[in-house]
Amino acid sequence: MPGTMPGYFLRPLALCVVSAVCLSAGAAGQVAVDAQQRASLLAFYAQQYPGEPAVRTVFESVPVVGGRGSEVVGSVEAPPYRGHGALCRTQRTKFVLQGAGKQARWQEAGMEYFAWLDRGTCRPVAEPVRMLQRVPDTELEGVLLYQKSLLERARLLMAGNTACAPLRALKFSLAAVDVGAAAPRAEERYALVFKSDRDSYARIWLRKSGAQYDAWNVTCPPVL
Repeated sequence: MPGTMPGYFLRPLALCVVSAVCLSAGAAGQVAVDAQQRASLLAFYAQQYPGEPAVRTVFESVPVVGGRGSEVVGSVEAPPYRGHGALCRTQRTKFVLQGAGKQARWQEAGMEYFAWLDRGTCRPVAEPVRMLQRVPDTELEGVLLYQKSLLERARLLMAGNTACAPLRALKFSLAAVDVGAAAPRAEERYALVFKSDRDSYARIWLRKSGAQYDAWNVTCPPVL
């Protein structure tokens, strides 16, 4: 199975910056920032990545794991590009705001990769699907194309899982694609991670048969 893309993917959705402060993105929430903070992030991004355009900025307030309070994490999204077939991809460079007031400084904190399907011009979308592990374009296009049918199949599996049963009727949207094992020493598989409208998660492990995927197992972890 594909391995982690070195230096870029952050698992399990934990963001660790150079200062060794880890930020749990599972509890993150988008936050409004003033024009000066937004401009300062874009200026820092332009300094770090000269000539690289930015199409969108996203800001989150993230609790500090093992510490007190929260910190602002800003993401700068690059222009989307065409992958295989209908697949579109983009990446977000993440920065954490250190200090306050005139002493505040941005510090780079890694990258996250996203994908979605668009047979048109690969326009940016509000909620692209995050890649927790590297997935080849041809495989990724397939699992994204059949995500709805895989979710409906998984709802049947959820009935037999104590953690998942209360969630089976909720409204879900695809949040991420992962590679891993449902249990220790189990075979590695692709997994679709769905987020509900109540901030709960269902991780659907897939089995491939020929060119098709089927929902093989489902787990419902408290965080992504």
